[in-house]
Amino acid sequence: MPWVGNSSVSPDYMAVTCFVSADDVEWAAQLLLDFGLSGIEWEDGKPAQAPFTDIPLIPGRPFVRGYFPDEPGFDNIRVELEHLAKQHGWDMTLERIRTEDWANNWKQYYHPIYLKDNYVVVPAWQDVDGIDDDHRIILDPAMAFGTGTHPTTLMCLNEIIEIDPNRLRVLDLGAGSGILAIIAGKMHAHEIWAVEPDPVAFRALESNIALNHLKIHTLLGTLKDVPHDQVFDLALCNLIADIIIPEWPSLIQHLHPGSQAILSGILWERREEIIRVVESYGGHITKMVERDGWAMMVATP
Repeated sequence: MPWVGNSSVSPDYMAVTCFVSADDVEWAAQLLLDFGLSGIEWEDGKPAQAPFTDIPLIPGRPFVRGYFPDEPGFDNIRVELEHLAKQHGWDMTLERIRTEDWANNWKQYYHPIYLKDNYVVVPAWQDVDGIDDDHRIILDPAMAFGTGTHPTTLMCLNEIIEIDPNRLRVLDLGAGSGILAIIAGKMHAHEIWAVEPDPVAFRALESNIALNHLKIHTLLGTLKDVPHDQVFDLALCNLIADIIIPEWPSLIQHLHPGSQAILSGILWERREEIIRVVESYGGHITKMVERDGWAMMVATP
């Protein structure tokens, strides 16, 4: 969040939401930015399509929302914003956001996740007795994807345990929080590369690796940034179909005939597309599992 750390005492924030027409979203966002706010978000009312999401999302009502520190002087800004909204015919709402709640309240919904063979994903702020270090995956997901609760991640975790990456060279693409790479490390993989393109997720990735006292190569980037001479025994791809399909020809250049790839984040109705692309390059799907409308596959090149 761009407002965290702006002062020694974190203030509460006032969220000012202006409901505008779809055509006015960008212009309204710029108007709010001119007030010197600490953060902004908006919804343009248009459906989100791939590659931004594997599920076409139903658009909501267009809005622009600005976050202002609740400090002396905000009352004057509020009056100006109310005048601006009235002038342009926008509906405006105001809501207080408590910084402590914002940063921490989500943690109450994140509990230990019990996996196969006594492995447990433990939130960094909790403790669970009776788990040895080899079976304890400590995780603080922060703003990264991959807490282990989503079916796609859960299927991947259990499949890694079943395959057993002990002494294997492992590539984790789109590593997010690092949860897949970390369990491979806990299972004594020989070498692990965790690749993540998003800087925010990358920071969470490196932090979680440190929490688990593991040695994992991290790379801020994508598959194209992995050196051509690196070949792996196991690839972990908890992505979406629209990334896996075009990346498969490049990925198999980093695999050998005995390698395996765990492919997940795939909507069940798109499984045939993945099968076709794998088979078109001479590969095979050796296993497929469905959970809550998502597919996880194990492929060989």
